[in-house]
Amino acid sequence: MEKKGSTRISRRTFVKGAAAGVALLGSGAPPVIRRALAADPIYIGVVSPASGNYADHGMMERLGMQMAAEEFKDKGVLGRPVKLVVEDDETDPQVAARKARRLVEVEKIKYLIGGVSSSVAVSVGEVAQRYGALYIASNQNSDTLTAQYARRCVFMVPPDMAMALRTQAPYLLEKVGKRWYFFTHDYEWGWSGTKWARIILQKAGGTDLGESKIPLNTRDFSAFLLKARAAKPDALVITVGGVDLAALMEQMHEFGTYKETTLVMTLINLEDLWAVGPGKMEGIYWMEWYHEIEAPGVKEFVARYKKRWPGAPIPVPTANTLNGYIGVRELLRAVDRAGKDDVTAVIKALEGHTVRDSLKHDPIFIREWDHKFVWASYVVRSKKPDQMKDRADFAEVVRWAPGKDTVRTREENPVNLGPYPGQ
Repeated sequence: MEKKGSTRISRRTFVKGAAAGVALLGSGAPPVIRRALAADPIYIGVVSPASGNYADHGMMERLGMQMAAEEFKDKGVLGRPVKLVVEDDETDPQVAARKARRLVEVEKIKYLIGGVSSSVAVSVGEVAQRYGALYIASNQNSDTLTAQYARRCVFMVPPDMAMALRTQAPYLLEKVGKRWYFFTHDYEWGWSGTKWARIILQKAGGTDLGESKIPLNTRDFSAFLLKARAAKPDALVITVGGVDLAALMEQMHEFGTYKETTLVMTLINLEDLWAVGPGKMEGIYWMEWYHEIEAPGVKEFVARYKKRWPGAPIPVPTANTLNGYIGVRELLRAVDRAGKDDVTAVIKALEGHTVRDSLKHDPIFIREWDHKFVWASYVVRSKKPDQMKDRADFAEVVRWAPGKDTVRTREENPVNLGPYPGQ
């Protein structure tokens, strides 16, 4: 998608170069050898997709994770260096669980982070709880991660789909209409998005026109689009992600779907917009974060990203980048606050903590009873190509809501996290 004559390197070349140049330790070398090369580092196991439906999202979250780790380069944590050990979860829950077990059992790593697929997060979280490790779910949005799959050893960084729809729905109901048809990615996250959209639509007295469940790795959407066209909705409400979403967006543009109904993405990432390109995304989206928001520290963070990753395939940080950055940064700050490298102590240092420098419009509050990071999210509307000031300027923010106003209450989500590790 680059202009002719561009010197920007390919994603594959960039990932290889970044892996070699930023000192992210792979798991190929025996742990004894790696530990002998450093003064007892604090290791963080990164279980993140480098292949599969969310490979590009995984790449972007790892860039943020590395930026956070490098902030501790000079002083370390508890006087010790920080090392990230990366495993490809392949966007596959079974692979992710196996990689997580290796990191904990063989590598003896206490802290895990990463993943984009909510199903992957469920499987890695189960491994963390079983072995008494701490897992930061950095880029998953299913509400189940802090509900039926809530665990003492798991924390969730991004807003969930209850927060997404509670932020987005007031704008949709006012500006678009109350007749909705749903496209649902057929796994944990997709189910979560459509569930909350339906809850809100029903309360508003709207009309549910039906649903198409989209299997992972779908590339031909023609039958689904024809079915949605026949329903004649005010809004086609879509909870589909990754490479599948990019393919869907291309075909909706070819079908002219945006001329017939309003396209609503219950969640979209800049990676998806970048893959499709300008002019093919007509609609209203929910985004966890956008690099153009006017919030404290955002311009500086974007500038640091550009300086650190000048050859990155996407020239600005995405929400995945931010969440990866925040996840690693707050984990390491918690280790520092705990004063010791102990999982239970670090869990307690995270619980109930407030993060002022959130890079959003409100602070982050980490709830002690469900381990949810509570912070703002945004509704954006697509820009036409002639409105974009640069290649990454896809959208304008039309609404945002503080996390405290959209997150589920304890009465709505009465979970019990269970005992701390070793208790």
